[in-house]
Amino acid sequence: MNTRVLLLLGCLLTLPVQAQETKRELWVWKDANGVTHYSDRPEPGAKKVEISQPPPQPPPARPATPVKSAGQSSSAATSTVEYQSLEIWQPDNGESFYGADATVNVRMRSEPELAAGDRLLLYLDGKLVEGDPTSLEYNLDALERGVHSLAAVILDASGKEKIRSEPRVFHIKLPTVVAPQAVGPSLKPQPAPRPTPRPNSPK
Repeated sequence: MNTRVLLLLGCLLTLPVQAQETKRELWVWKDANGVTHYSDRPEPGAKKVEISQPPPQPPPARPATPVKSAGQSSSAATSTVEYQSLEIWQPDNGESFYGADATVNVRMRSEPELAAGDRLLLYLDGKLVEGDPTSLEYNLDALERGVHSLAAVILDASGKEKIRSEPRVFHIKLPTVVAPQAVGPSLKPQPAPRPTPRPNSPK
């Protein structure tokens, strides 16, 4: 009995492979000694056994790879740019300009150069100067008399500050007109007048 059970288990273990090769057909019969036999081929007196085949399992789904748009790729590329320096190299620090109609030419530079997607902004006395956010030059005019300060800032596409320059100071002064001083003998002090004696009156 134990031998029959072992044979049956062995046949069942090899059943999926054999059934797949023979389109899932199995034949069973008993010999003269009453021993049950299994085969993938029909034998005299054998009976066909139907075997239900489980449906094939789909392959495991792979996680979808997010597709980045061109704008996202560009932003990711520019966000990695790190600036080593940003400076205002014109005008000179402490430079003076004369006249209410004076024009101040401002020039800036960064290392490395301004990357695509980043913005370069200029502030005059803490107020934003309107202009092209990629320009390295500005012309300032109609400035009031006094001391003015400049500062440059680079922002990324999301508005986050990446680097700020050192402040640059300049002066707007009005021209002064000094009257010429007199020269020559007229500058010598005049002697003090002496008293004139009065004539004696007749007695």
